[in-house]
Amino acid sequence: MKEERTLPVRKVSDNCYQWGNQKVYCGKDAKKKATLQGIAIRNTGWKEAESEKESASVLVEALEENGFQTLFVGGVVRDMLMGLEPKDYDLGTSATPEEVANVVNGLEGYKYIFGPEGERAKRALTSLVKPPEGEVIEVTTFRKEMYGKDRSDIDAIPAKTFKEDAARRDLTINSMGMDLDGNIIDYFGGEKDIESKIVKTVGNPDDRFKEDPLRMIRAIRFAVKYNFDIDPATYASIKRNHELVNDLSSKRRREEIGKVLYYPNGFTLLMESGILPTLMPEFRNMKDYHHKLDYHPEDTLYNHYIEAFKKFTTIPNRTELGAWALLFHDIAKPQTAVWNEEGKYHTFYGHDKQGGQLVLDNYNNTNGPFEFSKKELQKIAWTTDNHLGKFWEMKKPMKVAAMRNNENFPLLVQVVTGDTMGIRRGGDEELQARLEEIDKITAEINEKKEKVGNRPSGFAPKVIKELGLKGKEISETLSKIEEMVSTGVVNSYDEALGVLKSKNAEGVSYSLLKYGLILGIGAILYKNL
Repeated sequence: MKEERTLPVRKVSDNCYQWGNQKVYCGKDAKKKATLQGIAIRNTGWKEAESEKESASVLVEALEENGFQTLFVGGVVRDMLMGLEPKDYDLGTSATPEEVANVVNGLEGYKYIFGPEGERAKRALTSLVKPPEGEVIEVTTFRKEMYGKDRSDIDAIPAKTFKEDAARRDLTINSMGMDLDGNIIDYFGGEKDIESKIVKTVGNPDDRFKEDPLRMIRAIRFAVKYNFDIDPATYASIKRNHELVNDLSSKRRREEIGKVLYYPNGFTLLMESGILPTLMPEFRNMKDYHHKLDYHPEDTLYNHYIEAFKKFTTIPNRTELGAWALLFHDIAKPQTAVWNEEGKYHTFYGHDKQGGQLVLDNYNNTNGPFEFSKKELQKIAWTTDNHLGKFWEMKKPMKVAAMRNNENFPLLVQVVTGDTMGIRRGGDEELQARLEEIDKITAEINEKKEKVGNRPSGFAPKVIKELGLKGKEISETLSKIEEMVSTGVVNSYDEALGVLKSKNAEGVSYSLLKYGLILGIGAILYKNL
């Protein structure tokens, strides 16, 4: 027998109460006020709610009036019970896609989406409906289904009741329905699990994960996002079945794992469950690599990553791509590890540069387990290559400015912040000092470059002709001229060319000149001619 009752008023803190995700009332009569608010919203058909909710409610009412049971389902119910603003308002219905289309055609301002996008959705018995305002609403026929390697492989079978539909869902907290009056329909204890802060599968976890292995990663994501515990039987099943993630498409793995890494404890659970080591061979023996304790008091490479992600997840403006970049920042340490017997630690010389190349070679869309765009992959490779010596120790003004002016520098800062963990290289204070130093050098370079302006049209051919340059000499000499101009050694591009042509510089080997070893001296001599 189904459990059905009115959406309750929640106590959110001492003397504070809330109905659904609406206003929080505190103080005298707070519970009564929250209850009356809930009654008012239910009795007005949710007319006081947000436009997205209102648009979905109109659709629910229309389908119900045509004899089709229709409910808010999944995440919208979970979020409302947790007092959160729902991301979207998905609906479940007893109507078929064709019947949904007929109802939508009678609603002014609502449009049923056909075409390739609509047809793909219909394969999963989902109808896409565009309301007069707001985002597209997904209306899915009650179903029972089996999953293939990709969501496009769904073999969707209509179900007769919402109970059948709820039984095939992934987690209890995502298996509930709610009608327009706010009545919760909960066959599998989802509301109780929300109250207990537990992530648990609907039914047998082995069955759920074999139907769709992505559910293992989703279970971890909900746990870390909401700071819930994972039900012991559910977690044991994840550890038992973690190799099933190899059956997922690279796109689905990338989308879900990035969301996990974004939150505290996400990296640890992905490692301890066996999911990341299965997909990334470099992470399989991380506990075997030891750092020099003077620089890494956390000792092992594994502990370093745990501390790095712990710090990263405190960054207010962090991004999912930042989490991916941090994941790859020390990817080449295993392949560069050399054991120091005397000190009892490993060295990892060149792991930053080798790591950048490893990302491009092994984690592209042809060879890798995740799907990244070409630009995203290049961003990750760049931050991996620049996170260590180039960030901390580079002093040449032109190179520092080039790094700072790179569009990926904010991503690099996320990685370096995690990598220092607040305890390496003098901690947060030293990091802040280095960032200020980088900004100062870059501002000076940009200011000097702005005074001189851009390289004149036709200047490069002029340099090539007057200096008789060939091959690599061309790019190297032009780079040196840019450096002279940007660092203020000369006041114009023509002056820089004059330095290179000056009789005082002719007596010195041009090979020395092109490597910039006497540019400063040449500039001074030229100015004194």
